[in-house]
Amino acid sequence: MRSSSRRFSVLFAGTALSLASSFISPAAAQDMPAATTDTAVDATTLEQITVDGERGDDGVADTPAAVSSADAEAVQDRYAGNINNVVRATPGTFTREAGDQPGVVVNIRGLQGMGRVNSMIDGVPQTFRNLSGHGGTFDNMLYVEENMLVGVDVARGAVSGAEGMGTLAGAANFRTLEVDDVLLPGHDYGMMTTLRAGSNGFDFSRLFAGGLRHDYGGEGEISAVGAISDTKKSAYENGNGEIYPYGGDQHPKSGLFKVNLAPNADHDLTLGGIWYDNEFLPGSSGYNWLVENQTYTAKYAYQPGSDLIDLKANAYLNITDIAFDGTNGNVSEFDGREGRNTTTGFDVSNRMRFDLADDTELTLFYGGAYSHDDYDGNEDAGANPDGTLVKSGVFGEATISRGIFDVTGGLRYDGWSLEGISGITAAGTDGCPAGGSPCPGEHVERSGGDWSPKVTVAARPFDWLQPYVTYAHTTRPPTASEMFYPGGHNFDGTSDPINNNLNLVPEQSRGWDIGINLTGQDLLQSGDSAWLKVGYFHNRIENYITYDIDTDGEARWVNTEGTTVMQGVEVEGGYDAGRYYANFSLTIADTDQPHNELTGGVSDVGTLPDDFFTVDAGFRAFDEALTIGGRVRYVGKSTQLFNGETDAYHLGSYTLFDAYATWKINETAKLFVNVENLFDRSYMRATSGFADNYSGIDNGRGRTIIVGATARF
Repeated sequence: MRSSSRRFSVLFAGTALSLASSFISPAAAQDMPAATTDTAVDATTLEQITVDGERGDDGVADTPAAVSSADAEAVQDRYAGNINNVVRATPGTFTREAGDQPGVVVNIRGLQGMGRVNSMIDGVPQTFRNLSGHGGTFDNMLYVEENMLVGVDVARGAVSGAEGMGTLAGAANFRTLEVDDVLLPGHDYGMMTTLRAGSNGFDFSRLFAGGLRHDYGGEGEISAVGAISDTKKSAYENGNGEIYPYGGDQHPKSGLFKVNLAPNADHDLTLGGIWYDNEFLPGSSGYNWLVENQTYTAKYAYQPGSDLIDLKANAYLNITDIAFDGTNGNVSEFDGREGRNTTTGFDVSNRMRFDLADDTELTLFYGGAYSHDDYDGNEDAGANPDGTLVKSGVFGEATISRGIFDVTGGLRYDGWSLEGISGITAAGTDGCPAGGSPCPGEHVERSGGDWSPKVTVAARPFDWLQPYVTYAHTTRPPTASEMFYPGGHNFDGTSDPINNNLNLVPEQSRGWDIGINLTGQDLLQSGDSAWLKVGYFHNRIENYITYDIDTDGEARWVNTEGTTVMQGVEVEGGYDAGRYYANFSLTIADTDQPHNELTGGVSDVGTLPDDFFTVDAGFRAFDEALTIGGRVRYVGKSTQLFNGETDAYHLGSYTLFDAYATWKINETAKLFVNVENLFDRSYMRATSGFADNYSGIDNGRGRTIIVGATARF
């Protein structure tokens, strides 16, 4: 595995060459064709969510589903790139936020890890997990450099299309830089840079990006964007002035490129790649984690203007490497342990529209998807079992629109297959030759599939009112980590087959979503706008998989008997009058997972707070060039489980205040400042992990001030 510094050098050189080549043929600027959104038909396909800058409701308040979106202005200016705070400001959505772990773990409606939530970068599933050594977790961890982000889209519940394949609770897509984020309006080439510096462990961050758009005749166009970025962070103090001991140094580095080819208005092809490099020390482990993430995409669209053809095809590759390094002086049995998680996949979909008699329209959306997820560790893989999970499926939805009503019926089939080995035998034992490598056990294959229906009824009795109700089934197959779990630390790579459970079956959810969307204009004054989404969800989950003692008295991952019920209310809305604005989100839910005496003893299990909300408000001055705002974040009581309730940590509620300001000096430059935890409160983050709670020191970051500037030229 290459070192971080060498990796960054390669990224820098490659991106620099890409940027240099992009300036060879400057040409006249040409506006990009406007994106279209058909929210009534494909309500929960994440690529269809569009948010229009600060006014914030397009594609969300008009969508009959539990969807939310944050744009670049919110992510970068108001939250200074803090991904966890952005996600936690979304109703029904939370994160696992360990003080010593930069990997992002998304929790939707109390469910996370093992593929229950489809966490994506630019539409590519991020399936890496690591339960090897202290501080590990089987949660899917997403690694992305915060400067590269321009938005986050979240869909809760049953998700349409490829994004919903084999997913139980929903999906979250983290969008990265596009050429339009770099170029000034009307320019055909240009550069952008963002620089930040701060206090309390935020040392600095840097982003350098360049882009090109070239019209090569007729309707044809080519564009390219490249970027490099890094962020340096050190140990931070909590609100009591104590240095949190497990939140050590890290210096993630990243590179990005995207090339878009559109020979005419009918065809569009985008090729992209993003890399991430980081080395950090989970304080509970005593050794460094070296993580490298590579994500590659190829996206094609054929839209000839026909009602019968709106074709999209996507292919992707994601590779995440992990290695343990004892160079910090704490060499242990884990030193030298390595693993690689590789995910490949593709999907194809098409949308057809028909005008029927009597003012009736029919829309068909259908397609198929495939993904191949493989984990391969070295001889010291430990508790990370080698194995492959293949998911494939077909899906279809039909929407009939007549008068004020839209009725959508959908059906999908998600198949799965798992391959792995029943265990590993140490050299010199049980017939395995001495002096050689450990011997793999029996090769095992398991497979299955489920049909999942979905029905949505939505109405629009008035322009400002849209009630809807959805009933849907979702399913999640077991992962290789669960089915082939080897048990124990296993420093020599061996395992005890009794910890496997080759009889696991998929989790299945039967859920209701009942909601109402409200929009309005000119309410308190001319030109203002407001929107509100209120929803109730009720999910009944069968065969929930948890770590427990089975009927034979052995510890392993098992399907829980009975039904797990998760339900709650989600509220989100905003008001904008130009000179002043306010946005808020609220969650009141009961999403407790099944508990037993081993819950949390193998992989971190934190229960979602029953209630949490965010209120963000501010005003604009000087023709909206200056924005000053503040934010209130409330998180209710929560529990971090370890060996069930016996050793659980029960965490109190907390309320935090933040402030921010942005000054757009002119078209090319802006300044910004962010203050997190304005009143320097000391607190323990909810769902931060067992290791954080075990330290006995509050891991919430104390007052942190970040200042920065962005220039485009």
